[in-house]
Amino acid sequence: MAVTRVGVLGDGATAAADVVRDAGGEAVVGDEALDSDADVVAALGEDALLDVLATGAGAPVLPVSAGSEYGGVTRDDLPDALAALATDDYEVDDRPTLAVGVGETRVRALADVMLVTDEPARISEYAVTTQGRDVDEVRADGVVVATPAGSHGYAADAGGPLLSADADALAVVPVAPFRVERVEWVLNAPASVTVVREEADVALFVDGRDHGFAAPHGSVELDWGEPFPVAVVAASRGVGFE
Repeated sequence: MAVTRVGVLGDGATAAADVVRDAGGEAVVGDEALDSDADVVAALGEDALLDVLATGAGAPVLPVSAGSEYGGVTRDDLPDALAALATDDYEVDDRPTLAVGVGETRVRALADVMLVTDEPARISEYAVTTQGRDVDEVRADGVVVATPAGSHGYAADAGGPLLSADADALAVVPVAPFRVERVEWVLNAPASVTVVREEADVALFVDGRDHGFAAPHGSVELDWGEPFPVAVVAASRGVGFE
């Protein structure tokens, strides 16, 4: 019987590799797990998970204490989860991602994309479109566009709707909008957010990672990207778990 190759990276990868080997699997440790032909990868922490996403590696990934918007398992459940990976006792669930285009830059988001003014107490104006149709313009500190998984993260903190995991839609939520009434949207992709008036530099964050600034009158284009395969074990918790 073939031995399962389990990649482990992130904080505590060496100890996790020992658990994999004790369970009869083969461990691939650290950055090598990103470039190897591992059958499955355990990403220990959010940074490790996003590193795997950025490489475009095709192996299923188990998020470990990466944040409630990503689901996965907690550190307490890690030993049993690693043993399950090592014995090929897991299923694969494809999660939607966003293909993000800004000028010549192309990246992928698993949870959300945020545009936000780079100076405190400064607002800008943003235009939102969906499938080529104008939706609205809003003055706000920023705008968050979230996948179904990401709708349980910062978008929810900003007052946005929670989307079910199988929803074919995006949650678009202004951050501290300069309006009396509450405003938010559930939109189809492709969509875009454009900075139409800039009172300060507008920073662009993809899954919380800094990607520079959004150019005035330049659009951040958003469409569905390649699905991201997630390993699901008995201890896995759904997106949005407490």
